[in-house]
Parts: sequence; C-alpha cells; structure tokens
Amino acid sequence: MLTQERSIASPRVARVAAEVEAGNRDALDKFWQEVAESGSPLMEQVDDDDSQTLVTFLWRDPGDTENVVVLFFSAPSNGDFSEYQMENLPGTDLWYKSYLLPSEVRTTYLLSVNDSLVPFNSYAEILQRLPQYRPDPLNPRDYTLMGNPDQFKVSVLELPGAPKQPWNIPRRGVPKGKSHMHSMRSSILDTQHHIGVYVPPDYNPDGDEYNVFLLFDGWSYYNFASITTVMDNLVYTGRIPPYVLVMHTNEDQEIRARELPCYPAFNEFLNKELMPWVHENYNITSDPARTVVGGSCFGGLAAAYCAFKSPERFGNVISQSGSFWWPGKGVPDVEEEWLTQQFKKSSKLPIRFSMTIGSMEQAIMEFDPMTTHENMRDVLREKGYELDYFEYIGGHDMICWRGSIVDQLLFFHPKEKSSSPKRQA
Repeated sequence: MLTQERSIASPRVARVAAEVEAGNRDALDKFWQEVAESGSPLMEQVDDDDSQTLVTFLWRDPGDTENVVVLFFSAPSNGDFSEYQMENLPGTDLWYKSYLLPSEVRTTYLLSVNDSLVPFNSYAEILQRLPQYRPDPLNPRDYTLMGNPDQFKVSVLELPGAPKQPWNIPRRGVPKGKSHMHSMRSSILDTQHHIGVYVPPDYNPDGDEYNVFLLFDGWSYYNFASITTVMDNLVYTGRIPPYVLVMHTNEDQEIRARELPCYPAFNEFLNKELMPWVHENYNITSDPARTVVGGSCFGGLAAAYCAFKSPERFGNVISQSGSFWWPGKGVPDVEEEWLTQQFKKSSKLPIRFSMTIGSMEQAIMEFDPMTTHENMRDVLREKGYELDYFEYIGGHDMICWRGSIVDQLLFFHPKEKSSSPKRQA
C-alpha cells in the first residue's frame, strides 16, 4: 500500500520552491537540468532511516497541464484522487507528488495527464483507459507492458534496497540452452496457441527423462523475465536439475481471459493435446513430482486449477499473484473465490505450492487481492499442503515476478535452495 506522508516534503523541491520565491528563476532551469541528467523520480533519504525512501514523481508542464495522476496499477473507485494527484508549484512548470515508501520497493507506474478524474468501477475500465496513460518522460527506465509493444510502455521504479535479481543476467562462460517456437491449433478449444520450448544445454533426446516446467504467459516471461537465462544460470550452478521449459501463450488477451481462469476445456487441451505433443517431441518425465506448472495473475490461478484437476500430471504449482478472487461478486451460479472453495471441500491432493503476491497490489473493485490470496493460503495450510508463501514489497507486474520466480522454483529443490535471507522479488 502506498503511504503519502503529507508532513514530509521533498527537500530538493522545497529548495527550488524557496529559490523561485526569492526571485531566482535560474534555480528552476538548474533543477530541470539535474533531473535530465539523473532521471525521475527523485529519491531522497529522510532523517537517518534508510529503511524508507522519499520518492517524488515529477512532471514538466508543456503549457496545457490541468492535472497529473500517478498510477501504480491502482486507482480510486470512490472519486477521491487526492492520494494520486500531483501538485503544481505556483507560477512554474513543475508538478510533483511525494510518497514515503519502503526502500525495498520495486514496481512500475504510469502518468495520466489531464485525467478525466472519473472513478473506476472495474478492473476492465482500467484496462480500457490504459492506452490514454503514458510512461514518465523523465524516467529513462521503462519496458513494454505484458508483451504489447504497439500499445504502451510502463516506467520502472526501483528503490535502493530492492532485492537483487542476479539470475536474470547472462553470465560469461555459462552454456546456453536452445529455444524452439511452435504454433498449435487446438481442436478442443478452436483457438491458436503459441508454444515456446526451451531445452537445457547438452540436451539429450535419448537419455534420462528431463524435469518439465509448463509456464503460462510464456511470451512475457521469455521477453521480460529472461526466463531461459534464469534456467541456464540455475542449471549451471547446480541449483536445479535440467528442465525442459514449455512456455505457453494465448492468442490474445480476450482469449486468455476466457481460457486461463478455471476453464475445464483448457485443462482438457493441456491433457489431451499440449502435453502429449510435448512428450512426443521432447524427452520429458511423466512423473508429477518432477513436473511444475506456473504463471502469474490468471496464469497463477490456471496453474493451481490444472493441478487440482490433474494432480496425476502436475505435482508442483508456482502461483505469482494468482487471481484467486475469481470470478468476483455477482457471477450467476459461481461462488466467489471458487477455486479456494474447491480446495476447501476436497481431500488433500499430492501437490506442492509456492505462492507470492505484492504488498502494493491494491484493489479497485469489490475484492481485495491480498485478502483473497491469503484465504487460499490459509485453506492450503489447513489442509496440510506443503506450501511456500511470500509477500514481496512491490506491485502486480513482471518486474517483480521475474525475481521471485527464482526462489519459487528453488523451493521445489530444497537441497540446492538459496541461503540468501532476501527473496529475489
């Protein structure tokens, strides 16, 4: 949760405000020159507490600015934009907004300039309005959101204490596996599916069977989490055994939103089409204890659902910010938090779980993603499932998931598990 400390102002903004008020207009030009060199947002320490960082977002008015809203993939549904709106330094082109944040934060954000300030009533409304928003032009760090390069980018906020993500970086001397891209038409679903298959270095099609990791939203993990580099590094250092990684991607977002959330026909597709094809073409195990299924958001929900329906195939689940709120309130004939209720009603299954969620994943609808996630956690614990659960300080996006997926995968290999006290979120 973002916390705005109204009693704490940015020391740097306060200095430029004082200088401008004293008649020194050159101070503002100097300020913008500094920002151009160091980038936005400003990051300042308050007092001697390095556990928190004062973060100040900036906007330079081109002459037509009426308001600026800072969006951390949450927004008010009650019309109160005060926590999100920047303030203007009177008589200048400087707009700013400060937050006191934990120094371990890593997340992404967008700016909405001249926003309508109309409250959001649903998550779908946020998605519809996203193309109207823009990355921070003063922040050189950005990346394309969810694999849609023609739509929009998001800006990256990474504070000094954010856990390191060393496994996503290629290392000199580390052998690289190979990736093959395929396209598959499902006769069960009547939809197209993009399948990327990574095989580890020195892959032997005739040797011992390999562990297998089925990962939903594979295109995003491949491009923005460098997941194949992660696998190369972990295998090379002996932290995990060699895996064949199957990266599944739906044809588009509309199909994804239909097929991933607890959809019986999708699970049938996995069992009768996709996984048999992988077995036929790659040397992988049929042992569920050596098979991992994972994903984020709807993909995290899908991973848990597929293991619930097919524990004889999927014995290990990685859920990153899984949508356990699904289907939400008011859906006819489907109870709220449906999958959580199914686990609650059923006997314990031979499945292991690793679940993560970000502390900054705020609700804009009638559900609270943190609470519904914790409800699923509590049910699994009550049933006696082997469970790894972690709440990282960050948002609902790949820049966090690309780090935490390392520790989640290591959870299933405890002998090689990292001894680092910090998770890689």
